[in-house]
Amino acid sequence: MERGLLSDKKLAEFYDDVVWLYLYQDFSDSPADRVAQRVAIRFGISAWPQHFLVDPYTLEVIADTGRNLASFANAAGRAKVGKPGALTPKALREADARAAKLEDDLTDERATAALRDKDIVVRYRALQHLKESRPEAIVAAAGSLLNQPNDQVRFLVCEILSTHGKPEHEEILVSLVRDPAGSKNPNVLRIRAVAALGHLGKTEKAVEAIRPYALAGDWFNGLTSTAINALAAIGIRSGDHRAAVHEILIASYPAPPAPDDPRTSRACRALAMRVHRALERLNGKSVPFPETYDNAARTSLRDAW
Repeated sequence: MERGLLSDKKLAEFYDDVVWLYLYQDFSDSPADRVAQRVAIRFGISAWPQHFLVDPYTLEVIADTGRNLASFANAAGRAKVGKPGALTPKALREADARAAKLEDDLTDERATAALRDKDIVVRYRALQHLKESRPEAIVAAAGSLLNQPNDQVRFLVCEILSTHGKPEHEEILVSLVRDPAGSKNPNVLRIRAVAALGHLGKTEKAVEAIRPYALAGDWFNGLTSTAINALAAIGIRSGDHRAAVHEILIASYPAPPAPDDPRTSRACRALAMRVHRALERLNGKSVPFPETYDNAARTSLRDAW
């Protein structure tokens, strides 16, 4: 973004068309950093860099600018804002003050009540408190919370569901895996949702939603490993889907890369071993894993099951 957009001299043509806001977090949890945290939470920023256009009257994200001048110019040219008064500066300041207060002065009762607050940052600060003290309150509100297009909220709720979730949460988690609508960090949202399904999933819909990510063979993406673990857990828990999970896991042994890249070869072997251990757990038996993982080993391992 710095090379393709922000340093482009032609960007100067747009300097007066928008109000520019630069958000910096140093993750020190200082008072100044908490202010930046609250802005990031408000817009669901959990990965960097992000660059987007916001309606000043509603604070809705109205366009992603992309990372070059052409995409920025296109986004800026199409952007339309609402009418003044939809969200007043006073209301925003009051909401931020409520959220700031929750950071230092919070009880379980106030946090539970704050889950119904109209401001997303207030709700998130309440969730952070309840995560440790009353996770059941989050579980009870999980359906409505996961429908909110905010990554921080969804990440936290999925984390709670991965240990405390119930079968009735499966449908909404499956929908997030299939379509993480509104997410600025969809890969991580899928990772969290798939992990939760590994805890509570028990239907064919869950297996099929996870299938493509287990088969992806992307050894540098945590979603692949999470998908493999989740499928094994579902197969062990639900005998009706054991055969389908067995088939998917066998097909999930990744294709070995060219042997001249040690880093890639190590990552591929680690993923293959993860698949292998999942199959051992699913089938309740042990099969030796070869010292060298190559195409011949891959074929041999698939045949062993």
